[in-house]
Amino acid sequence: MNYDQIQELIKSIDASSLRVFELELQGTKLRLSKNNETFKESVKEIKEEIENYESIPGASINKEETKEDIKIDSKKEENLKVVKSPLVGTYYSSPAPGEKPYVEVGSKVKKGDVLCIVEAMKIMNEITSDYDGEIVEILRRDEDIIEYGMELFKIR
Repeated sequence: MNYDQIQELIKSIDASSLRVFELELQGTKLRLSKNNETFKESVKEIKEEIENYESIPGASINKEETKEDIKIDSKKEENLKVVKSPLVGTYYSSPAPGEKPYVEVGSKVKKGDVLCIVEAMKIMNEITSDYDGEIVEILRRDEDIIEYGMELFKIR
């Protein structure tokens, strides 16, 4: 693929409802993503680079503070369980528009409790918790298009 073809592909993907596109052609891999997960992965990679980085000429980085921040963040992440989408569809936090959401940040949940609905092909699929705990973070908003395996909730 040449540069113009890649640019045209990017424009096409950007204009479409696709969230992730992967192409492997003649040993070259191309991955285009409009997902927040990609951004989060990039931030994690940058943090890892800072942790292993020795020095930047002309710049001062307090490596001890940076390492401490990373340790604190990773400890917080260790205790969290993630609920991922088992299918592609549209996310809804409540059983009907205007009704109270199934869960909010701080809600206590038990294994089997309904967390949200994912609509796929006009079928409303209840997504249930695989864990007991407390909702720490809700990663999607009503009417978000979600993909298989996309993170929906973090539970502690």
